[in-house]
Amino acid sequence: MSTSQAKAAEPPLRQQLDQWLFGFGSTTTLGVFRILIGTLTTINLLMILTQWKIWFSESGFVPSWIGQFYFPNRLSFYSQQGIVPRIDVLGPITDSRISLAIYLLVIVAGVLTTLGLWTRISTILLAVGIVSIHHRNGLILHGGDTVVRICCLYLALAPCGAACSIDRIRRVAQGKEGAGPVERCLWVQRVMCYEVALVYFTTFWLKYWGSHWRDGTATFYTAHLPEFYRFAVPSFFREPPMTKITTYFTLFVEFSMGTIVFFRPMRRWILFLGISLHAYIDWSMNIPLFGFLMVSCYINFYDGEEISGFFERLGRRMKSWQWSIIVPEGCKLSEQASNLLHIADPFRLSTLRSEGTEVRAVDSNDKPISLRWALLRGNPGIAPLLATTAFRQVLAGAAVESGLPDVYVAEKTGNPKGRKHR
Repeated sequence: MSTSQAKAAEPPLRQQLDQWLFGFGSTTTLGVFRILIGTLTTINLLMILTQWKIWFSESGFVPSWIGQFYFPNRLSFYSQQGIVPRIDVLGPITDSRISLAIYLLVIVAGVLTTLGLWTRISTILLAVGIVSIHHRNGLILHGGDTVVRICCLYLALAPCGAACSIDRIRRVAQGKEGAGPVERCLWVQRVMCYEVALVYFTTFWLKYWGSHWRDGTATFYTAHLPEFYRFAVPSFFREPPMTKITTYFTLFVEFSMGTIVFFRPMRRWILFLGISLHAYIDWSMNIPLFGFLMVSCYINFYDGEEISGFFERLGRRMKSWQWSIIVPEGCKLSEQASNLLHIADPFRLSTLRSEGTEVRAVDSNDKPISLRWALLRGNPGIAPLLATTAFRQVLAGAAVESGLPDVYVAEKTGNPKGRKHR
């Protein structure tokens, strides 16, 4: 086919954009994104919990009436007729015991979101909880808190429990789903890409019209704000000409993250520059979790198949962590057990071997190991399942042998000497 014929065969740009924005694809990226944001949100809530009484109680700096004064429950837009209610569960509450109980429930929702357990309910509760906490006391918020709020709202709308979650493992264990990637509409992931690009481009746009950014002196002033000092950096980083370099580097990265990042051949390099920028900011300036939150959003620029491929390539490098399941000759794993192993082993560290007369697991040096430990090394997220009967009762009549969980049962494949282990 000639070049002209190939171009003629391509769908119109409008159709390509529609496919990119509303098309179906693997939800692996959304699953990993849920784990990252759920973890960081929970850490953030735990950090604030240590000073909860100061910021969220009636005896602290911001009692409820002050919170309502700055962020009333009803917000007016442009006119008195345009009234939009705020989501604020904590606003009217003056009993600190009730407020603390709600705050702890939001932390539980963050943990459940990270694990992917009852994902739809937990993500909605987390989103409502985070928005309410931010509306209760908006005086202590920074840009990272805004990122948390936006991400939690999008997670509540996304099919983020369809992959990398306990819900997913439970569905496979019950035979409701297979081991293949779950495909859903990815509009939430695409909108998150747009949100990230918009954050960077608007930041670049506002900075560009500031005289200190254009003359290359902006980072000199930020480097000498003592309230932001965190870890030490070489002194020449805080002085010209290095501050001129860091100023223009920041502008270039923010412009690129808002535009060039969508050009796939340049994507990895632009994201690397973004990670470098936030790594330096996080090291030198005390802005809790902001860099980690922004970098976590970068994963949305990759499709689920790309993320799965990355995990598999990483697993091939983890030779000392590889292990094998050995089943008797002439036997094989049941379909449900094979599916469960597939989704519980994202790094593909396990292999199946047929030899001997018993079911067992061995490490890369053929030394016997516990299957539970082998699975935990490759996927710590399944730890809660290893303690449940649901994980062990994947197959009816399965039994524990040689310390292995019930989920792995060998089925005869025609060998008259093969037997099912019970």
